[in-house]
Amino acid sequence: MHNPDSLASVDVAILGGGMSGLALACQIDRSNNYASRRINKAVVIEPRDKYQRDKTWCYWQRAGGLFDEAISHSWSRWEIRSAGRVTASACPEMPYVRVDSGRYYQSAVELLASSNTVGLKLGVSAGQVSRDQQQLCVGTDRGQVRADRVIDTRPRPIPQGTLLQHFFGWEIETDKDVFDPTTVTLMDFSAGSEDDVHFFYVLPFSPRRALVETTHFSKQQLCKSQYKDELRGYLRQRFGLSDWNIRSSECGVLPMPKRPHALLEGQSNVVLFGLHADTAKPSTGYCYPHAQQQAERIAEWLSGRTTSGPPPSRHSVARWFDGVFIAFLENRPAQAPEVFFRLFQRVNPAALVRFLSDGAQLADYLRVIWAMPKGVMMREALRYALGR
Repeated sequence: MHNPDSLASVDVAILGGGMSGLALACQIDRSNNYASRRINKAVVIEPRDKYQRDKTWCYWQRAGGLFDEAISHSWSRWEIRSAGRVTASACPEMPYVRVDSGRYYQSAVELLASSNTVGLKLGVSAGQVSRDQQQLCVGTDRGQVRADRVIDTRPRPIPQGTLLQHFFGWEIETDKDVFDPTTVTLMDFSAGSEDDVHFFYVLPFSPRRALVETTHFSKQQLCKSQYKDELRGYLRQRFGLSDWNIRSSECGVLPMPKRPHALLEGQSNVVLFGLHADTAKPSTGYCYPHAQQQAERIAEWLSGRTTSGPPPSRHSVARWFDGVFIAFLENRPAQAPEVFFRLFQRVNPAALVRFLSDGAQLADYLRVIWAMPKGVMMREALRYALGR
């Protein structure tokens, strides 16, 4: 790992060393092995002093990746529950996997520790980015860093009125077998809600251990005690539990914007990347696979393997579908459980996984459209096109 004092001037400064920033840093190190324009020095600037497990990332695995060793669990079967009904799907060739953030951070830190190109500055907070002659200047609480290009992965303020996916969960352990470790509950709408989209999410690690989350799609977050009350009620109602041991907890807020963000900010050499820069799929919140793919593309651009500028984070057709669907969730939350249930019940599992993972082909889009209530979705598409 580079000495931080030697990083006053770099080719690339990555602001934020979360999942996206670390992915890009590791891809830059990897790209240097076959780059046409070698990156001599890059740095990741991260405010936390050390990494520890703080999140769970899940996605449908369609191919191997750089951090596969961080995958801790895998499921080939999942279900949706609504109004007393259950629909289950299976897709063994594209399993639903869980990435342990602790393992992910450790893997990335170890890779960067042996890098001759990318340094990692922990415990350093980055401030504003300005331009000084030919370089960009990043102000930090440890002095200034000059860079030819800046990739900013830091969280950004969420505009007022944006639909949010907000959640709170416990990883719990029980003294009796209550969970089915073969099946993930992606959405359980049993709580019912007219004012927002509300469901529970269950990742079973064993018959006695699972991550259980309560999730809302709405414009206002709840207080922590409300999330906890919802979890207690769900664990009692579905699993008959009155007592459990909480191993850990996690929470999050993901923006669900209807319109994509710009990748370039202010200056052409400042590129936005990460959760708040259209890397996640807004209608579902799945961000891990998109971040990994985008990190590889940005690294190729930085190293000269592509010359057309930073690639768009997501395909325009996928983004349009997301925009229409978010408009539907925002305007018709009471109908969301039925629409999600129909999607998982009627669409071929492989096609639906590709759609949810932004890898859909034309036939997949047609299957999804056919499964949706067409009159409702056409009206929402028109409203979206008119900018409402």
